[in-house]
Amino acid sequence: MRIILVRHGLSEANISRFYSLKDTKLHESGYGVLNNTKKNLEKYDIDEVYVSELKRSQETAQRLGFNDYTIDSRINELDFGDFKGKFFEDIRINELDFFNKKEKDFFNIKYPGGESINDVIKRTSEFFDEKSKEDKDILCVSHAIAIKSSLFWLLKDKENWQTFWLDNGSITVFRVEDDKKIIESVNLL
Repeated sequence: MRIILVRHGLSEANISRFYSLKDTKLHESGYGVLNNTKKNLEKYDIDEVYVSELKRSQETAQRLGFNDYTIDSRINELDFGDFKGKFFEDIRINELDFFNKKEKDFFNIKYPGGESINDVIKRTSEFFDEKSKEDKDILCVSHAIAIKSSLFWLLKDKENWQTFWLDNGSITVFRVEDDKKIIESVNLL
C-alpha cells in the first residue's frame, strides 16, 4: 500500500503571511504548480482520497480532479489557536514570551488556545497507523506540519524536524510492505 501526501496549493495566507483560518482559500498564482502535481499523480492508482477539514485542502483535491473524498480532521494543520488570522510578524513581536518558550520546548508547547506539535504527531500517527493496515493506496491532501508529522511516524526522529521543508503542491510518498515503512519521495514537485 502507498500513502501519497500532497501539501495544499498556495493559499491566500501563504502569500499574505498570516496564520490561516479554516476557510482560507487557495490563491490563483499557485494553480500552475497544482497542474504539475496533477500530472505527477497520474502514475499512481489511488483507491481513496482523504482531505483535512480546512477549505484549502478541499479546494486542492478538487483542482487535482478528486471530487469524491473523505474529510478527516486527523490530517488537519496544527491548530494555531488564538494566532489564527493574525500576521506572523505581529505575533512574533507581540508574543515574544511564547516564542522564547517554544525555543526551549519546541514539541510540547501549545499555541494559546491551540495545539502543540506533539499533538499533531499523535493524531496523524493514529491516522496513518489505521490506514496502513488497509490494502489500499490513499491520497491525503494535507498541510506542512501534518505531513512533517507523518515523516516522524516513519522515522521517529525529531532531531531532524527542522531539516524538512514541504512546498505547496508537493508530493510525499510512503510505501508500507510487510510492516516496513519505506520513503519513496519527499517534496516532489
